[in-house]
Amino acid sequence: MTDTHPYKLRILKTWVARDPSLVFQCQPLGAPGETGFPKKSHLFIDLRQQSFGTRLQAEKPADADANHAFIQILRKNIATFTIKSILHHPPSGDYWIPLLSGPDTARPWLLRLAGSKPPLASLMAPDDTVFVSYGQKGTFTKKHQGEPRPTFSDLTDLLPKLMRDLRGDATNVDDTVAKDAETDAPEAAISKLQKDLTSRLKRKHKTSKKTLEKAKGDIPSAEDVLQKEREANLLQSYAWMVKPEAFELRLEPTLTGLPEDFVISLDPEATVGQNMEKKFAALHKARRGRELGQKHYEIARDYVSGLEKDLEELQREQKSDAFLQQLIRKYKLPELQSTTSSAGTAEPVSKPYKTYTASTGHSILVGKSAMDNDELTKAARSNDFWFHAVGVTGSHVIVPVTPDIRQALPTQLLREAAILALHFSRMRDDLAGECYVTRKQFLKKQRGMPAGLWRINQSESLFFRYSEEELQNILQTVRV
Repeated sequence: MTDTHPYKLRILKTWVARDPSLVFQCQPLGAPGETGFPKKSHLFIDLRQQSFGTRLQAEKPADADANHAFIQILRKNIATFTIKSILHHPPSGDYWIPLLSGPDTARPWLLRLAGSKPPLASLMAPDDTVFVSYGQKGTFTKKHQGEPRPTFSDLTDLLPKLMRDLRGDATNVDDTVAKDAETDAPEAAISKLQKDLTSRLKRKHKTSKKTLEKAKGDIPSAEDVLQKEREANLLQSYAWMVKPEAFELRLEPTLTGLPEDFVISLDPEATVGQNMEKKFAALHKARRGRELGQKHYEIARDYVSGLEKDLEELQREQKSDAFLQQLIRKYKLPELQSTTSSAGTAEPVSKPYKTYTASTGHSILVGKSAMDNDELTKAARSNDFWFHAVGVTGSHVIVPVTPDIRQALPTQLLREAAILALHFSRMRDDLAGECYVTRKQFLKKQRGMPAGLWRINQSESLFFRYSEEELQNILQTVRV
């Protein structure tokens, strides 16, 4: 194979994640002396029908698992490899990814991503034998002759675009925004303040759209939930068939009623009972993830819709400074220099949170707004406790750790922090609700997420019911 560009991904680790998907930890490399790439990234191969494709992203999914038949067979045959091209055939939707593991690149191992319904990833040997396939219908390890490989020169290589996007130089965002602003209205009709605000909101709209697309792609599909339900229930029914240290359980159609063999991946180092617990835990997580994912998607969709309406209004005609300042506050943007502003009139900087004193004497910090929530959570220490109402928008609540509560929170302090989290949310009128309780270290703010939205990698969810009198007693302890 002939490479027409200098880009390549040196693969370091490989996992299988939910949904289903494959994840390759990689080191992005460009031409000699070319800079701007992160030291480590992740090639995400999405095998869901609604979001099928490849992308490079910073974070590894929290549920990534190396104990999977696909990964074990891949590593058994190819210990290390490099990816120099991601080839796409638009008419069929198929992807072909050569896995280069030695000096002979004429007929390398291939990862074929079939754009079928649902999509399927297959590992193909140089002689086109398929060793293992993986998708929403399960994992298949019966060897068979695969589809002949295409003429690679006829396919589109997507790797250069992925690499440029990763480095951030695919387009000059500032220049693009500036040109757009100039064409939206005549030069004389729009003030510099309004044009600057338009540029900032366009950048925010661009990142918010990416967040919206990612939120949609992160929602576990109904097929994925059904797959996990089948795995858990069938493993429970046929646990007696699992052999010691087996990495999979293959069930024939006569046992499952399905049209083909059903393969359940197993952890060979775990007992049958432990594997069963993992499957039911994965099922619960998928169901919960689908429910929360849909809610997060709706929140992000409403945010983007409101932003688009404000942009449309902003570009229609010259607006007053009061209107512009209202948008600046709404989207928590840094102050823009206005011609009517007075020099030397700096206002004191307020804290992004309110402080309440629990009956135990400990402080409870409550974010004031979405942007303030981000500032509060980012400033928290990794072992500080974090609270948030489940499934709705609301304030982030932080309980800073002190030496006496380093291991766990007293029951009353836990309750009072949760009450504040529920009160400062859309559930405030219910005097009851479910609340996330975790440590700051289990939260992740991913690039492009709207203000106030964080990814929760690990958490408890506890239900609380409280009285109006109990609430007022806590609210009266607020300190400026």
